[in-house]
Amino acid sequence: MERWLALLAALVAALIGMLFFWLGGPTRSSTEVVQRVFVIEIRDHYFDPPGLTVQPHDRVVWVLKENAQGDGHTVTAYHPSYDRPLRIPPGARPWNSGVMTQLGQSYSYLFTLPGVYDYFCALHEQQGMVGRVIVGGTTNLPAVEQGLPATAQSSIPTIEELSGVTGEAFHAIALLQGIEYLAAQAQTALALRQLRDFQSVFSQSHLAMTLTQQGIREQFENRLSALEALLSRRVPISAIVQTVAQAEVLLSALARP
Repeated sequence: MERWLALLAALVAALIGMLFFWLGGPTRSSTEVVQRVFVIEIRDHYFDPPGLTVQPHDRVVWVLKENAQGDGHTVTAYHPSYDRPLRIPPGARPWNSGVMTQLGQSYSYLFTLPGVYDYFCALHEQQGMVGRVIVGGTTNLPAVEQGLPATAQSSIPTIEELSGVTGEAFHAIALLQGIEYLAAQAQTALALRQLRDFQSVFSQSHLAMTLTQQGIREQFENRLSALEALLSRRVPISAIVQTVAQAEVLLSALARP
């Protein structure tokens, strides 16, 4: 009798497993969304990097790194809510960080809708302190280069730049800064996964080809391997910060502030 009950239980479990497989499981759509964290550093008076290409459900965190004059900076979407033309996708939620004055202060935004998102510092727009985030790729995007102050117009990365090696360098810098940020937040496992995902696709990128041509690809890959080892050992954050900085130096020739 016990044998038959065991067989019946195994059969029921198998049927339930098959049902979950066919239906995708009760929470599959939500748990399988991979969210990456990118960090854009707020400098005097520019965003670093100034442009970024991400995918829906990626999170961007802006971190205040410089405030030499003491007046602070904002991260504000181009939107009529803030007395500016609409330069984010229709239906996207506009954002405004407010004035950030304390070093290390941060503001984050979860991007969901594909398209071009332009933003500015409300205190320093006229000095060209603007940025751009493209969500979902750079193909078939409308021309959005009009309507900015002259200095901002010359500072914001074009869609063409973000679709090339410069855009890949910006992406790598923001991703590395995101890894550093996650490690500082004691989210080492997520930082490690983000790094390994990047390592898995890096070899096929135009960025890798360009670094090979410059003779510094091996150095860059060594920095990534060193960063992986540090994250695996859960060392003090200072060592991670130093290694990320060394990797970013190798990308600096491809990126512009």
